[in-house]
Amino acid sequence: MTANLGFWSLALANLFVIAVLFVRGVGLARRRDFARHRFCMTLGMGLIGLFLAAYIGKLAVLGREDLSTWSDAAVALLRFHELCVGAMLVFGGAALLLGRRLAKTRLFSGDSKDPAPSPGLLRWHRAAGWTAVVGAFLGFVTATFVLAGMFGRA
Repeated sequence: MTANLGFWSLALANLFVIAVLFVRGVGLARRRDFARHRFCMTLGMGLIGLFLAAYIGKLAVLGREDLSTWSDAAVALLRFHELCVGAMLVFGGAALLLGRRLAKTRLFSGDSKDPAPSPGLLRWHRAAGWTAVVGAFLGFVTATFVLAGMFGRA
């Protein structure tokens, strides 16, 4: 149980950094600093990838948490947290793919010879990106309560 708590404490810190990077990236996009926006968002997605690799390793070495000692409310909170993290993963990946298409336009390059981005592509990128940012923020908030409950049961 102590090893699990250590893992989840590091995962919470990682999720905090991801949320900060995503919020910073949104601010950079609003200032039209697309190169730094791309860097922050790509770094955040890379940290998500590292977390997933660590989580698979954790499952192999330590196994899953024993939810039989958890209350129904604690399990429901965990499931909501997992939904938020899942939304962050899926929509963050979609925003990353759409952003790669946007990088080939004049919006990113600043070169008038490059094609203009389609309004639909911009709309989908923003929607996917905002969903990922909200997922990261809610994932962090719910993770703090999940981890507090784990420490309380330890």
